[in-house]
Amino acid sequence: MIDSQIKTCCESIKLSFTEVYDVKLDEKGVKLFKFKISDYVNLLPELKLLLNTSEIERAQRYYHQKDSNRFIVCRGLLKLILAKEIGVDVSRIELSKDANKKPFLAFCPELHFNVSHAENYALIALGVQELGVDVEYLSKDFNFIEILPTVFSAPEISVVLTAENKNKTFYKLWTRKEAIVKATGNGIDDNLVEIDVLDEAEYIEASAFQSKQHMQVFSFDVDQDYIGALAFKKGRVDVDNIKLYPLDTLLKDFKHQI
Repeated sequence: MIDSQIKTCCESIKLSFTEVYDVKLDEKGVKLFKFKISDYVNLLPELKLLLNTSEIERAQRYYHQKDSNRFIVCRGLLKLILAKEIGVDVSRIELSKDANKKPFLAFCPELHFNVSHAENYALIALGVQELGVDVEYLSKDFNFIEILPTVFSAPEISVVLTAENKNKTFYKLWTRKEAIVKATGNGIDDNLVEIDVLDEAEYIEASAFQSKQHMQVFSFDVDQDYIGALAFKKGRVDVDNIKLYPLDTLLKDFKHQI
């Protein structure tokens, strides 16, 4: 008999930083990069050179310049990171999209990646299994109380409303759901209430994902006013192998090439 429920395990962790970049990824680890977008605006002309015609056109379609800049910075840095990880020239990095419009590398489909941004922060995650990452700014002006019944279950709502820090608790649970949605790539936004993301083991109805799987989700602080979450579709990641990696070495190599 096939289990009709999908087990998820959610917990909060503290990220550790490593100076060693050249670490080989395996199914138990993930490389995570966090950065302030404003720190790389000075590299816009160079990063824009890494974009293809359709990506440049996309950047130009943004109404606000800050949104265009954010896209160029995130896409350019993503390409540099992927090139470094695979060991190829960045000119070879061309992103394709699957049936769910999730970007992937056609010549290296075993390498999975995901990007998220909020306000001035962005996260890029790499792994060898399907994953999703989300970062949110802990806005103090957003009245989330009204939308709680549309995205959270009764137990989740109770946890938010009884928490000492309601705002952060809301965003912790919200980023977990968003990371799960991005990991599956199935566009299940309508099923957010069904995705239980409280600490420890919970269950998600299989119908929400169209397949049986074990999800693993980690929450972590990105900065004082930002929180993030990572979700893994097969749930085999070792917490000790979730590390923040430096961009300094990668960018030094890039600057030497231009």
